Amino acid sequence: MRKKRFAAVSLAFSLLFFCTPLRSQVAPSKVKLRVILVDKDLNQKPVPHLAVRLAADPSNPNLSQDLKTDFGGAAEFQAVPGKYRLTTPQGVDFQGRHYTWDLEIEVRGESVSVDLSDDNARTADPASTEPARKVDDLTLMFQKYQKSVVTVWSEIGSGTGFIVDSAGLVMTNQHVIGPSELISVQFDSKRKVTAKVLAFDAERDVAVLYVDLSTFPGALAAPIATSKDGHQLALEGEKVFTIGSPLGLKKIITSGIVSKVEARAIISDVNVNHGNSGGPLFNSLGEVIGITTFLVPGGNGPGVTGVVRIDQTLPVLAQARKKMKDVSMPSARLLPVEPSDPYPLESLKEMTKPAKFDTKPYIFSAGGFDVALATPVLEYEVREEAGRTAAQEKRKRTKKRGESNENTFEPLQDLPEWAEYVGEYKPVLLVQASPQLRETFASVLGRELVPAIEAYAGGPRMKFRADFYRMKLLCGAKEIEPIQPGKAATVVNAHSAFVNVTDATYVGIYSYPPDAISPSCGKVTLQLFSEKDPSKSESKELDQKSVNRVWNDFRPYLAAHANAGN
Repeated sequence: MRKKRFAAVSLAFSLLFFCTPLRSQVAPSKVKLRVILVDKDLNQKPVPHLAVRLAADPSNPNLSQDLKTDFGGAAEFQAVPGKYRLTTPQGVDFQGRHYTWDLEIEVRGESVSVDLSDDNARTADPASTEPARKVDDLTLMFQKYQKSVVTVWSEIGSGTGFIVDSAGLVMTNQHVIGPSELISVQFDSKRKVTAKVLAFDAERDVAVLYVDLSTFPGALAAPIATSKDGHQLALEGEKVFTIGSPLGLKKIITSGIVSKVEARAIISDVNVNHGNSGGPLFNSLGEVIGITTFLVPGGNGPGVTGVVRIDQTLPVLAQARKKMKDVSMPSARLLPVEPSDPYPLESLKEMTKPAKFDTKPYIFSAGGFDVALATPVLEYEVREEAGRTAAQEKRKRTKKRGESNENTFEPLQDLPEWAEYVGEYKPVLLVQASPQLRETFASVLGRELVPAIEAYAGGPRMKFRADFYRMKLLCGAKEIEPIQPGKAATVVNAHSAFVNVTDATYVGIYSYPPDAISPSCGKVTLQLFSEKDPSKSESKELDQKSVNRVWNDFRPYLAAHANAGN
C-alpha cells in the first residue's frame, strides 16, 4: 500500500515537473504601445509618463502588469499570448478635456502594436464631478460602432461605407463609386485617404475598397452576422439601426424595425437619408446584417428602406481578400478636406453691399468649356439677387392693388437665426467646367443647302463640343490638389424653333482650399482635359482681375482663421 502511495506521489510529481516547463515554453509576444493625442492644429502630441494597467482574466492574475509610457509616449513590454484589458487608471488632461482608455486587446504572434488616441479614448470635462448617467444598449452600440463607419467620396458624389476587416477593407454600395477613377475614404472631419476598388458586383450593388487604416487610430471593424447553423440574420419585428453621414460628415444614427426578410434583401422602416447609402444595418445584437441601399418614399411618412443582405456580399468580400494579396496598399497620406468652420456671414454682407455686383471676373471660356469660379461671396450675391427680384415683384403687385408698402416683403429678414435656413457657406473655391454646345456639321450643311427643310424640322441641331474628363489648377508651376474632384452627368433634351438637341455629357465640379490661388502665384493656369483626348489639355491663364477678385473674396475668412490660430 505504501509503495502504491509512493508511486502515485512520484507520478504526480513527475507530471508537475514535466508539465510546468511546457507552459513556460510558450514564447511571449512583444507589445508596442503608443499614446498620441491630436491638438486643435492637427499636431500629434505624445503622452509621456502615462500609467497603464494591463490586466489578464481572473484565472491568470500573475500575468497582469503595470507600466508607464516614456517621454515619447511609447512603451514596450512582453506578455504571454492571450486576451487582456488595457486601462489607464489616472488618465491625462489635455486641452481642457480628460482622457482615459479602457479597451480589450489580444496579444498573439511575435509582436503586436496598440495605439491609444483621441478616437478610442473616453473624454470628459476635468472639472465635472457629476457621475455618468446610465444609457441604453442602443446608445452604447452607436458610441462604439460609429468608429467603423466612414464617408466614401467618388467623382460622382458621396455615400457611406463601413470597415469589414481591420486589414483595411471597406464595404459600400457599388453605385456610390460608379465609374469613378478617384475614390477616397474619410474617417472624420480631419482625416481622408485614397482608396482602391478591389472587387464589386453591380447586380448586388456592393463594392469592397482597400485603404490604409494606420491614419485612423481607433478605427473598428464592424462584426458581420452569419446565418450558420440555421440562425437567421434578422427577424421580422426586430429592432435595427444604421449609422451614416447624410448631413456632411457628422455621423448620425437612425433606428427602426425589420418589416420583411427576403431571400436577397431586408425591408425596414429605418430612415435612410441622402448620403446614408452604403452604410451598415445592425441588428439588435450589434451585428451587421446588410447594407442600406435604397429608399422608397412614403406618402405620409419616411417610406421603406431596401437593404442588401450581408450574406449576399460575402462572395465579393472573399474576392477582395484574395486580390488584396496581390495589390499594394494605398497611400496613407492625408488628403485635403473641407474646412469645418463656415464663412463668416457678416463679411459676406459687407462684401456684397455695392449696388452693382460685377460677375464678369468669375465667368470665362476655355477651349470648348464655359468656366465659373464660385466663391461664397458670389453664391451669397446670387441668392440675395434672387430675393431682391422676388421682393420687387411683390412690391409691384402691392402697388397695383393700392395697398400700403409699410410691411414690404424682405426675404429671410424676419427669420430668427436665418443662416440656418439658407445653409452654411462653405469656404471653398468651386471651379465648374461645362462643355459648350455647338451646331453639328450636318445641321449647318442642311440649313445652308435646304433652308426650307431645316426650318420645317425645327432649330439647328446641336451637340456638346467635348466631355469633361479632369482638370488641373496651377499656382505658378505648382498644381493645387483639389479637396474633391467631381463630375456631374448632364442630359439635355430640348426641341424648339430655336434649338434642337438631345445629348449627354459630364460637367466638372472641383472644390479647392480657400487659399488655392492668390496674386503671389504670379500666374494662375487652368488646364481642362476631355474624354476624347485625356492626355491633351485646353489651358487658360486667368487674368489678374479674376485672381484678385477670388483672393479678395476669401481674405476675411483667411484673416479670421489666422487670428483664431494665434
